[in-house]
Amino acid sequence: MKCKKPSVAIAIAAALAGLATLGLAVAHPDVTAFAGSQATTLAPHADPGSYDLFFFTNGPNGLVSVTNLPVCSQSVCEELILNAHITDASTGLPAQGGLVMFQYCSYKGLPPNDISRPDEAPLEACANGTATWKNLATLKVDQSGDVFLNFGVVIIPRTVGFRFLYKGQGTIANGKSDPENFTWTAQ
Repeated sequence: MKCKKPSVAIAIAAALAGLATLGLAVAHPDVTAFAGSQATTLAPHADPGSYDLFFFTNGPNGLVSVTNLPVCSQSVCEELILNAHITDASTGLPAQGGLVMFQYCSYKGLPPNDISRPDEAPLEACANGTATWKNLATLKVDQSGDVFLNFGVVIIPRTVGFRFLYKGQGTIANGKSDPENFTWTAQ
């Protein structure tokens, strides 16, 4: 779709750049093209990559690595932040571009975002076919080879499988992370 007023397009681009400068994730508009691609297909002349998934929460001095969190309550309510980190496997240099699509394991037949019937499932359910990988968001990789996504809070104890797909731009091949489980525990 063409913009009739170039100033509107420039204002939108400036606003998105401002959000990126503040460290806020902005979903990439080209989700359809990425979703239809084969994330494991190697591009010509692309080096194999390392595709690492990490879990964080906000601490008083910045991001804190976590392996589990308590469910949200009146006294504690910590948000999970997903981090995709992509590097060139041979040099260790970070990816300088590309897109990451974060996914979670979802039980078949359950609606997403229904607090009374959570669809989130452990990665083992995706492995055995009782669940499938569902897309969360597609975001641009920054100059450090990172993408961060705030998954949010959870109020019902559960274990959820996460992974990401990477669509390379430049010298690092398309790929995907190993799936990882994250657990929210009862308080």
